[in-house]
Amino acid sequence: MGEPYEQYRAAMEGPWPGWWIAWPPTQRMSLGDVFERSGGVLRRAGSLAGRNVTFATAPGIPPASFLYDAQGSITAHFKLSGASPQGFSALAKADAGARLHFDHAESVLAVYGALTQEGFSDYPAVAAELSRLYWDGRWTTDHLAVGDVIMAATGLVATATKSGASAELRVSATAAAGPVSLLELAGAAEFAVTDQVGMQWTGTQVTPFYRVLGLRKTWLNRLVEEYGWPQPGQGAAPVPVPPLALSEARADPDAVLERLPQDVVPVDDAAAPGT
Repeated sequence: MGEPYEQYRAAMEGPWPGWWIAWPPTQRMSLGDVFERSGGVLRRAGSLAGRNVTFATAPGIPPASFLYDAQGSITAHFKLSGASPQGFSALAKADAGARLHFDHAESVLAVYGALTQEGFSDYPAVAAELSRLYWDGRWTTDHLAVGDVIMAATGLVATATKSGASAELRVSATAAAGPVSLLELAGAAEFAVTDQVGMQWTGTQVTPFYRVLGLRKTWLNRLVEEYGWPQPGQGAAPVPVPPLALSEARADPDAVLERLPQDVVPVDDAAAPGT
């Protein structure tokens, strides 16, 4: 997948290190969502709840809002309802909105408002449950789970394809006299006209950033070395998961779980039923 995804992702990796970047921005993620790697592609594979894994949640402390404007390379001029400032071509006098100007070809604007964060409150329990799933043959090294989610009440993303790109945005008719900040445009505006703008999106209730975790291979190797293969073979009775292994997972969850870097883009299709 190329532009404008690569452009947007490259911009977001700096301020959000270790987080996965949702694409498209409308892609919704939930704590406990499960993905499976297959042929270099990451596809939805149900959820932890669908695998009878229960977990408690805890709020994080993200910034109240997020604004990225490529180190000030994007200029915004705001228009109040009833005003007629120069430079606007698509907005009527009664309209309120803003005009964006992009100085560079690689400029990216990303604005997210009213951020909240949700994660697991009991990582030791999650580590033990994923170990149990692996032992029972219902989890592999290709399975990943969403372990943290950033939620935004409003969002706005725009990318330039050439230097001098521009866009005019019209705010919702329910807005007041007009916006006075980029944050006020997010979720309340529509793109009226654009010039040399690649991606253009604004919306509400999204999950732009999330973290993904999986079982460490070193932990799985240790399970095999100390307790043998989880399933003895076709036709043989299942071997119960060793209680000591679960106790070790709870005692040192960081040795069991690892947060993974984003190396693929998940396919935003319907979630498969849990297995």
